[in-house]
Amino acid sequence: MKDRKSAVLAAIDDNWRQFRNSLDRLVSEDLAKPGVLREQSVTDIVGHVTSWEWELVTSLDRGTVEPVGDINLFNEQEKLRKKGTEPRKTVEDMDQVHRSLRDQLAKAPSAYFEPFDPFRDLIDSCTVLHYQEHGSEIRIWAAKNSGSMPSS
Repeated sequence: MKDRKSAVLAAIDDNWRQFRNSLDRLVSEDLAKPGVLREQSVTDIVGHVTSWEWELVTSLDRGTVEPVGDINLFNEQEKLRKKGTEPRKTVEDMDQVHRSLRDQLAKAPSAYFEPFDPFRDLIDSCTVLHYQEHGSEIRIWAAKNSGSMPSS
């Protein structure tokens, strides 16, 4: 039987692949189209996921979870900071941050992966739960709007 850390890492990897695969089917012009989640584009969502992964990377690096504060304000500031970044650059940045995150998680103490540890809550919300939520939104939108995917 796998230990808890290995199981969590396996779930992260599996859900990451699903999230990442939802992007691979899209052509560049699809990434910038608004409307995936209200006015947000795939690029906006990718930037959002990347911001939260980076927040987790820095928390793991510090060895402490520091509350973000106003989550909506954080999300808006990050969106504005990334505005104007080319879609493919946003995806490249996401991949790079995810590799950093995966490296940090591999080095993290096993205690961080135990239920009720503050890191476990942050790990779950910044990875598996985030990938599932936003990957589903992208797949649903892409099935209806993407120029690269056949409609069913």
